[in-house]
Amino acid sequence: MKDYANPLLLLIVIALLSWKVSMGIETPSAVEVWLLTLCVTGFVVNGLLSLARSMAHRKALMTVIWSTVYLILCSCAWVTLRQEKDYRAEIASYNELNTKWQQGGINPFELYDNDGRSLLELAAILGKKLAVRGLLAQPEAAQAPDVVLRAAVSAAENGRHEMLAILAQQQGGFDFNRNIDGRTPLVGAVLNDKEKCAEVLLQFQANPNKADESGVSPLMHAVINNNRNIARLLIQHGANPYQKDQTGRDAASCSRSESMDEVLAEGA
Repeated sequence: MKDYANPLLLLIVIALLSWKVSMGIETPSAVEVWLLTLCVTGFVVNGLLSLARSMAHRKALMTVIWSTVYLILCSCAWVTLRQEKDYRAEIASYNELNTKWQQGGINPFELYDNDGRSLLELAAILGKKLAVRGLLAQPEAAQAPDVVLRAAVSAAENGRHEMLAILAQQQGGFDFNRNIDGRTPLVGAVLNDKEKCAEVLLQFQANPNKADESGVSPLMHAVINNNRNIARLLIQHGANPYQKDQTGRDAASCSRSESMDEVLAEGA
């Protein structure tokens, strides 16, 4: 039986980890506790066994391997937990606003949390596809373009490229090429190095030369962040490397490396 203990435990851990990845931030806390507990248990038990076998001059290679496997899985589980911890406040705010909306008689596009985020924006940040589609299907959506635009900016900043595609495909279309709170969704994506979001926005006709309120273009932001992949993506979609901001700088003047200069030369 002991020969099957580690493979069985590994299957359980992988199943729980897969469930957690699919559920994301909505994973039940009990699943997270069990996942970490099993990983730590597998690591500690196999680590102790390998130590005991080494002291007894017995072969300990397999126990060392199993211990390493559980350590890696434990690290993966811990990293996902840490990445999602920041969204706990958004989950609480979303649940509160959604409850108010479900009670009826309230325009969902007039519901905001204490930080000024709308129900749609919170749903986009959390990656709730069904909720976003449901909100966009409401008749009030057509009368709330700024709410939708803020949701798009937040989705881009948080790497939710699926949400951007849903927003772009809403009935009547949606204009990504407006500044809201000083920036477009594309600028938000570039500022936060969200390459996939930038790619989706450009596919839906986001203007690669639409600057923020300071006149800084998406390409200039990519150059300042030294993100060559996004800079190349913008140039491929027609970004102008000679476009200047309000101080007279262009993308080339912001470059700090020869490799970025080479990327900019592709658009010259």
